Amino acid sequence: MQVLSKTRGTLGHVARSISHPQRQAPVQHRLAFSTSRSMAQKQQPIKHGLVLGMTSSHKLYGAEAARLSSAQQQQIVSQVQALGSKGDAGSVQLILLNNGDEQPRHVAVVGLGQDGEISDGMDYTREIVRTAVANGVRQLCSRGPITDVAVGPMPCQQASAEGATLALYKFDAFKSKLGSAGENAEKAKVAFTCLEQAQPASDSWDAGIVYGEAQNFARDLMNAPANHMTPTIFANRVKDEFATLDNVQVNVYDQAWAERQRMGGLLAVSKGSEEPLRFVEIIYRGRGGGDVPLAMVGKGITFDTGGYNLKPGRHMDLMKGDMGGGATVVAAMRAIARLRLPIDVVATVPLCENMVSGGATKVSDVYTSRAGLTVEVMNTDAEGRIVLADALHYTIETHQPRAIVDVATLTGAMVAALGELYTGVFTPSPRLWAALAQASRDTDEPVWRMPLHDAWDAMLKSPVADLSNIGNKAEAGACTAAAFLRQFVGTPRALPGGSVLRDQNTDEALPRWAHLDIAGPMEASASSGYHQKGMSGRPTRLLIELARILAQAPLP
Repeated sequence: MQVLSKTRGTLGHVARSISHPQRQAPVQHRLAFSTSRSMAQKQQPIKHGLVLGMTSSHKLYGAEAARLSSAQQQQIVSQVQALGSKGDAGSVQLILLNNGDEQPRHVAVVGLGQDGEISDGMDYTREIVRTAVANGVRQLCSRGPITDVAVGPMPCQQASAEGATLALYKFDAFKSKLGSAGENAEKAKVAFTCLEQAQPASDSWDAGIVYGEAQNFARDLMNAPANHMTPTIFANRVKDEFATLDNVQVNVYDQAWAERQRMGGLLAVSKGSEEPLRFVEIIYRGRGGGDVPLAMVGKGITFDTGGYNLKPGRHMDLMKGDMGGGATVVAAMRAIARLRLPIDVVATVPLCENMVSGGATKVSDVYTSRAGLTVEVMNTDAEGRIVLADALHYTIETHQPRAIVDVATLTGAMVAALGELYTGVFTPSPRLWAALAQASRDTDEPVWRMPLHDAWDAMLKSPVADLSNIGNKAEAGACTAAAFLRQFVGTPRALPGGSVLRDQNTDEALPRWAHLDIAGPMEASASSGYHQKGMSGRPTRLLIELARILAQAPLP
């Protein structure tokens, strides 16, 4: 990923929502979810928590399904009013509910806003619920060791489950078992229970657990230190994760295979590292019709030094997450298989490190891509597009998908343009853009369509090769990166002066292609709601939702 100097802001937003069809394949209602925290020494040892929604008129949402008596409901409302809560969206009030002879429960009463705003068909509902439940769960678990949290009915059960699952994420795999005070820290298990058991709400909750777990899986992959997430380790982790899932085939290829495939770009980037490259291919047959409506390609640079165009030392630690595209694609594929979505999907992830050594690619080196185009390397830190180009060409030629989406932490220019909130989307296809925009609304994963213009093709000209891997002007860095990738997904065409490039500029061209630059959303700079500081795992949920949309309405 090319780096520009940048300042990150906090992550937090209120996005849109629409009504959501029923999900596929129920999964287990009660999920054990782990989080690490130190024992609270002086707090009452209350093990059971409850999350309830309340509107700004102090009306409890779904209190009947929570099996609360009228007296208990009044007790809750009275305590909340005494604390001065207005039920604003996302607010939390913690109260203690006396259950008579039973152990008392901590109750997190979370604000859902105005009565009229709370409907599954209304804008903002999903994000309000997702954030409110996340805030409630985090507040409950901050009170001490809680073993289980029951979540009351919410306007959108899927968003509720996502918020609960994402809220307690913490990457602590390499922390010692000593607490901050030198005492043994407790590794607590928090089980979430949905109190609304009737369908379709329970199925929606189950789907939300799968969506949330998928994003947490991507977070784990991205947060892992690079020496614990090499290309080989990543590939082995993929095989392990998919081993028990139905209708999934995982292929892991090595350098000899890449050489036979003529993947000159992947070989050029990987040769500077002692870690061997890997190429992961995941084939999911949810329908089995032979047609592939969707393919996804994820950038898998497990650590990026920038090569001889060495990155600045500051923030280089974040480059362990430069395989975020690969992580989100793999996590989305796992969720697609768990949900048993009725669609055939293929994913590929080219994996390698971008390092400096005596054997590394040098500035001005020329290699031949799998597509046959020669490329002059004018910046070794623009390596992501080089490996993606070979993967795109292989995936299109081998599987002939109707739509293909590549996902990559590609350019610092995208961070400068959109910050950490939005994913930049480049696509010439109005139909594919409409599906991505719909997935964005359904998951509250913001996307912004960026321009693709033929003028940027001319900026990629090289005096010695078919293409340069960067533009020849210090402008439009994210756009020229997308223009580079476009050369490997369309059909050949001639340019004035004899150059042969590839055109993918109409909605009739197959495959329909979109490039998602996720350099900004790669990292959350602060914890807020269901977002945790660190590698974000975004936009995993958007990719799952895209597959669900195309399963219901495939592109022609």
